[in-house]
Amino acid sequence: MESSVGRFGRIVQKVTAAVRPARSDAKFVMYYELLAAFKEPGCPVCARLEQGSLRALDELLYEQVTDPVTRARLLASRGFCNRHAWVLPRIQNSRLGTAVIYHHLLTSALERVTADGTRLRPRSWWQRLSERIAPRAEPLALVGWWNMRTQCPLCVRSQQSERDHLAAMLGFVQEEEFLEGLRASAGLCLQHLCHAMTIGRDHPNLRVLLSVQADRWSGLVGELTEFIRKNDYRFATEPMGGEGDSWQRVLDAMAGRAGAIGPDARNGTSPDAPGGAASDERK
Repeated sequence: MESSVGRFGRIVQKVTAAVRPARSDAKFVMYYELLAAFKEPGCPVCARLEQGSLRALDELLYEQVTDPVTRARLLASRGFCNRHAWVLPRIQNSRLGTAVIYHHLLTSALERVTADGTRLRPRSWWQRLSERIAPRAEPLALVGWWNMRTQCPLCVRSQQSERDHLAAMLGFVQEEEFLEGLRASAGLCLQHLCHAMTIGRDHPNLRVLLSVQADRWSGLVGELTEFIRKNDYRFATEPMGGEGDSWQRVLDAMAGRAGAIGPDARNGTSPDAPGGAASDERK
């Protein structure tokens, strides 16, 4: 017969297993995706966000163009932001899906610009002055429609992916294989490092991540110093080495990969925010 101590031990094991963060399939996949990203130039999180955006847009164009919820969200956001819209031409067979999405949007915009053009009249000096003192409550139809847009749905998804990848970085950074890969990479860009420090302020692995990052940036500072020195006419005859592209790599370190990070000022409201629900067609 099992003793009370044995039963208590089994209960403790079950409770511990229940509350311990599970190594889910998604996190397991993310571990190896980040390992692969470490081998690419620049910030590994930027690389993952860029790849994720390409995959998400490909899936949307292939499977969800006619989905009512997706169409409603895209109408509410007035399509994709500038960054994600110009990813579309990079996706194979994206022409029809792009045409379907933006045909709907352009038709809605056309209705408003036509209405505005019909009712628009030149304002007198007095009207212009009075509207400066007390701005009109209702803007022109097209301007109001544009200003009421929600946030680009791909940006919303990208922001969640960014948080997930940074949390994974903090969680895995003490594992030997992962740490070795991170040390061989360019490290995080400035924005993603700041975000990791914000969400992981009390994480026990944050100091390890910062130590690796300091080493990477210290090395880059040295390369920039050497690049600048060799561009001095006194040393111009010295051959340029690995520091030759340091001026490009520092852009990646400070600004992130081109097109991987959205604008600092995010316009629009969340698709899930009150008044910004995707179910509102706002034709």
